[in-house]
Amino acid sequence: MRIERLNENNVEAYIIYLKKAMSIEPDMMTAEKIDEDGIRKRIMDSFYQKTTSLLAIDNDKVVGRIEYHFYGCMQDGYRMAYVDWVYVLPEYRHKGIAQSLFKALEKDCIDNEINQYYLIRSINTEADRFYHSFEAASLSEAPILRKEL
Repeated sequence: MRIERLNENNVEAYIIYLKKAMSIEPDMMTAEKIDEDGIRKRIMDSFYQKTTSLLAIDNDKVVGRIEYHFYGCMQDGYRMAYVDWVYVLPEYRHKGIAQSLFKALEKDCIDNEINQYYLIRSINTEADRFYHSFEAASLSEAPILRKEL
């Protein structure tokens, strides 16, 4: 297995992965359909270049991904990463893939002098067990405000 950053060379394998994930666990996805043309365009869009998607690739097939972006607080200079999405296909779970994706995220954070990363975690039993295995991490239940524009 290898970890690669999503780009124009692996976008088709990424789309195949998304289709499979959507067909297996549609309730775990945040979208109702896969916008293939939109994904291909966003790969080259400068706005989306600020978001990193790392792909776990096994035998040239994408089997998992982690997506995140960096940002900072002007007042105190604190540098953070927000993890937008983590997903590993069910048949590849419990094989260290998610841990490898988080390890790659943490390396990127260290390389970019990020102080902390966080995510809004899933609370299903499997995900809960995974997140409780993190060393030196805290879990909380934070209220969230969302507003569609």
